Amino acid sequence: MDFPFVKEALAGLFSKSSCAMYPVVPAPAKPNYRGRIVFHPDKCISCNMCERVCAGQAISHVSEPCEEGERITRSFYLGSCTFCSHCASFCTHGAIELSGDYHMIATKEEDLIVSGTYIKKAPVKKAPAAKPAPKAEASKPEVKDEAAPKTEEAVKAEPVKEEKKAPAGSEEEIEAKKDEAPAEKSAPEKEEAPVAAPPEPRDDGKPVQDPAKCVYCTLCARNCPAGALTVDRKAKTWVLDEDLCVACGTCQGACPKDAIIM
Repeated sequence: MDFPFVKEALAGLFSKSSCAMYPVVPAPAKPNYRGRIVFHPDKCISCNMCERVCAGQAISHVSEPCEEGERITRSFYLGSCTFCSHCASFCTHGAIELSGDYHMIATKEEDLIVSGTYIKKAPVKKAPAAKPAPKAEASKPEVKDEAAPKTEEAVKAEPVKEEKKAPAGSEEEIEAKKDEAPAEKSAPEKEEAPVAAPPEPRDDGKPVQDPAKCVYCTLCARNCPAGALTVDRKAKTWVLDEDLCVACGTCQGACPKDAIIM
């Protein structure tokens, strides 16, 4: 009885393996591989844009009030994630990224959940500006009674008014001087218009337009992921829908003139 594979089997026992020794020697992931999600809670601004664009509805959050403001826990369920990277693409602050980690074999459901907790501080309300103090009424000058008789000392103290002398020269010279054109007065210097101060940022972190810098190019409106901006180039108007705005900062980054303040 012939065993044709015995020779090859015995030779394979004493030779090195021709395949990769995974998982003893882990292999690196390929470039641009979309693996396990990494969440950086310290960079999150709670715009919730990742939840809106998630096709698999794998992102959720739970919030509860605290002394500092609001404690938020954001979770990513890898069992429903399609690893499309839309959440990372729409995150303007780099709080979400897809790593090259492909080791996602889980023995329990908790191993497939990536979460992070952070505190969203309440907006600080600015104190109202103090009203200026009322100006004190200036003391009125004393009115002298001209009807009262003047004393001899007062009469001597008064300055002596000199009589105006008639201009010298003949009548023809005097008329010629009157006909001469007066010298041109120097033109008054134009006062520069005061430069308007730029607007102050809002307490809730939403964008504010600086009309002095805005050229109404509509780039902010075209890049807004929530569709919260409406810009009319002809009418020179810039309108923000506060209900749709998520304060993500995309409009500020897209503005070439730094006309948006946050």
